[in-house]
Amino acid sequence: MHTILKAAHDAQDAYIDTLKQLVTIETPSRDREAAAGFIKHLQALLEHDGWQVRTTSQDTVGDHVIASKAAPGDTSTLILAHYDTVWAVGTLEQMPFKPEDGKVYGPGTLDMKAGITTAIHAVKLLADLGKPLAGKVTLLVTSDEEIGSPESRALIEELAKEHDRVFVVEPGREDGAFKTGRKGGGGFNVDFAGISAHAGNNPQDGASALREMAHFLPYAEGLTDRDKGTTVNLTVASGGSVSNVIAENAQARLDMRVLQLPESERVINALQGYTAQDDRVKVTVSGGLNRPPLEPTPTNQGLFDHAQSLAKTMGLDIHGAVVGGGSDGNFTSALGVPTLDGMGAVGEGPHARHEHIRMKDTLERLAIMAALLTSDPS
Repeated sequence: MHTILKAAHDAQDAYIDTLKQLVTIETPSRDREAAAGFIKHLQALLEHDGWQVRTTSQDTVGDHVIASKAAPGDTSTLILAHYDTVWAVGTLEQMPFKPEDGKVYGPGTLDMKAGITTAIHAVKLLADLGKPLAGKVTLLVTSDEEIGSPESRALIEELAKEHDRVFVVEPGREDGAFKTGRKGGGGFNVDFAGISAHAGNNPQDGASALREMAHFLPYAEGLTDRDKGTTVNLTVASGGSVSNVIAENAQARLDMRVLQLPESERVINALQGYTAQDDRVKVTVSGGLNRPPLEPTPTNQGLFDHAQSLAKTMGLDIHGAVVGGGSDGNFTSALGVPTLDGMGAVGEGPHARHEHIRMKDTLERLAIMAALLTSDPS
């Protein structure tokens, strides 16, 4: 068996132990108290392995962690991770951390405490084998990815520009595919301001916000172009007050996903250019693109091809896929920094009650990542 792959399989017990430590400290987004306890523990883990660690204070979310390992090589790598999860404190009581039948269950195991674990153990594995890093490695662990990265995006982009490549330790697809492309995503709030009137006595004097919304929504969803991977969907809608009053106000929320950046511009321009059927109703569209698409560019493809080549030397067959959800890798790819996503773990059920990782597949992912990080992948 290949030296690095064997070392990864031999590290299974240590990997599960680290994962347990991270998962059993629950870290929902925006819970600063929970985040503080996690950061303290993560910092100790990293410093024990020789990382230089600092944290950055945030206004409304937990602090971000920046760890670095210096190396004389000339290929620098930024590893992107996040420690916030979608699970509330107390979820462990219903979803305990549990290794069973080659899988490990628990809230945040797959998305993405295992990703952090993979990053830590990939570097540790190389140190144990006496293999040099290909260059400086920086690990950024943020606290707000699950809510759109509002306070980490600038830091992510700043650090990405300082590195030659980016590895994103989000989970792979359920079938194990690396994520070589991701849709960009955005959202819109649409407000309809009409004129109220008595629904029985003088409905003609009213300008119905609900009626205008009914015209707008097919228009908005009609901007979908599935051949180009673009979707626009109504996700939330409300309006009106009581049953005998013409609706004065209505609100809608739209979700947009695009594979190509020009498509977001087309959709945004069309939504902003909507003309009301009833000119007495004011329609206000706010919002836009949050994450640009992670497109399968030549540089991104080159990084995946390198990973695929290294995997073959270990007897592993890997493939890539374009997926609908976004990640922080969308930001780095849009800057032109070669980015490879889906490197953290393999399993099923992110954000679901059956969330888990598959250990064999995840340890293989660990081996591939370690091989990518060293100048001696033999």
